[in-house]
Amino acid sequence: MRIGLLRHFPVDMPQPQGWITSAELRDWQTKYDEADVRVCSYTLGDIAWKHCISSDLLRATSTAKVVYQGDFHTTATLREPQIGEFGTGSLRLPLWAWRLLLRLTWMTGHRSQRASRDDFKQRVKSMVDQLRTSETDTLVVCHAGMMMFLAKELKAHGFSGPKMGIPKHAPHVYVYQR
Repeated sequence: MRIGLLRHFPVDMPQPQGWITSAELRDWQTKYDEADVRVCSYTLGDIAWKHCISSDLLRATSTAKVVYQGDFHTTATLREPQIGEFGTGSLRLPLWAWRLLLRLTWMTGHRSQRASRDDFKQRVKSMVDQLRTSETDTLVVCHAGMMMFLAKELKAHGFSGPKMGIPKHAPHVYVYQR
């Protein structure tokens, strides 16, 4: 049984420029979640995927419609985590600094992101449990962060596959098998 992880196509929306507040970052994330994608080249390897599961966000479902010939299941379980409310008021930082701050708050279990982090980790475990019970080669279309956590959890449950950094948008599928 094989599990294929595929990141959605690039989103047709620019990243915020300049210095932004946490509220502006959350507004941008909401718009990003609703934006469409730019179809790019991709390969699914030589595997005839029998089943496909996709995040229910537009960028993932749009990708799944292009790459998978047939019906597929959508689920909110595969969404990226939502950014918790930062109590930073009018503090402005560039996007790279907000990303660094988010990583630090996740790693340290800061109360502003703890609920979002814990929910996300539980969704990862739930999805891997669901994938492990299937005997069908399954393509999973989702998001970079979710893919990295899914890959780690799959390996913890005896799957073998490539080491994953931050995956690029849909150039190829990362295959894990047991």
